[in-house]
Amino acid sequence: MNTSVFALVIAQKEGYFREEGLNVELLSIRGEIAIRTTLAGDVDFFTNAGSAMAAAVRGVPVKILTVFQDKPGWELIAQPNIRSIAQLRGANIAIMSPEGSLAIVTREILKRNGIDPAKDVNLVVMGGDSVRFPALKGKAIHATLFNATMSIRAQKEGFTKLAAASDYANIIQGGLATSDDKIRKNPGRIFRFIRAGLKGTNFFLGKREPAIRTMMETLRMTDRELANAIYDAEAALLVREGFSKDNVLQTMIDEMKSTTKVSGEIKVTDIFDLSFVRKAHEELKASGWKP
Repeated sequence: MNTSVFALVIAQKEGYFREEGLNVELLSIRGEIAIRTTLAGDVDFFTNAGSAMAAAVRGVPVKILTVFQDKPGWELIAQPNIRSIAQLRGANIAIMSPEGSLAIVTREILKRNGIDPAKDVNLVVMGGDSVRFPALKGKAIHATLFNATMSIRAQKEGFTKLAAASDYANIIQGGLATSDDKIRKNPGRIFRFIRAGLKGTNFFLGKREPAIRTMMETLRMTDRELANAIYDAEAALLVREGFSKDNVLQTMIDEMKSTTKVSGEIKVTDIFDLSFVRKAHEELKASGWKP
């Protein structure tokens, strides 16, 4: 769970959605399924912005509305006996999908360390952290990228951290996306939702202790030391304003085009609609709103 989700959990708990006249239900759905259900009109938003970008680059009518992380928070975690990336030659490395953000970053880390991801390792498609961590513990895989929560847990159990993904890539990991159809039909509702979510983000950064308590409740954690470490890792990567510079976003788009083998010019505005979050940010800033 990344900070974009924590922001929404906080917005719900603190009543920010209710203040906007919104009755919000938060669901756990995988990225590909979330896109399909959003396009079908069954859900309004989804937080897997990496999947949204991969779909939008291919022409699927979705837009990314907010950017809460423009550097990945994943860390490459390996079996205890593996102490360097060079030792991953011939290894089974788990990814979530062939073209998702996690796969893109995994390949980039390997390539920049002299390993050909197509020839020198076996990339195994699996599910989320809750699937890949048992696979790592059972030695079915040798390494994988984990989010901050699972990475810290894995390291406490003796697994090796080989790399931080943020040192290798700019890629959208936390954000909010929806369909073009919903943008056309419900712009006011979208704005209110984003304004509430941005308040949740500001709460997360501005009120450390209550934010950590909410995080521990959400993740059902009892280890305060672990919770502190997760909070610090997530807060360090959080984009407070909810949007990034266009040149950073264009680089992400170009990398996704290369991965998905899509040709032709694709501009930032083809993939992102940041007008709502920019307006919400300026409004909250001008009003002096504090959590």
